[in-house]
Amino acid sequence: MRAAVLLFGSLLLVPAFAAQPTIYRCTGEAGTVYSDVPCSAHADTHEIDDSRVTVYTPEAAEERSPPAMIKPTKAKRAARLPDPAKHRLTCAKLEQSLRDVRSKMRTGYSAKEGERLKARQRQLDQRRRLQKCG
Repeated sequence: MRAAVLLFGSLLLVPAFAAQPTIYRCTGEAGTVYSDVPCSAHADTHEIDDSRVTVYTPEAAEERSPPAMIKPTKAKRAARLPDPAKHRLTCAKLEQSLRDVRSKMRTGYSAKEGERLKARQRQLDQRRRLQKCG
């Protein structure tokens, strides 16, 4: 009984490991058509070229070395920090530009000028956020 079950189970797996199905190529007025059944008597069998198919197998996690964590030196960190005076000056210029745009928007403008002013205001607001101006 057990042998019969194993034999029956192995017979069910045979189609899964069978060769690739035959693919037919038919050329007609509508163009080239690929099918699993012959379209006409002139159908050619098409061989699948799997020589260009590659498989990527990553190395195991324990084989990889962890990335080296390098802390920047104090001098490098200080070089990245903005100069406080220069930062205040940049923020002041951005604020002044925003005031100018808002002033112009209050006095009136054409439709084209209004779109340009709104875009400029968005740009200045974004730069002010990036500079972390209070």
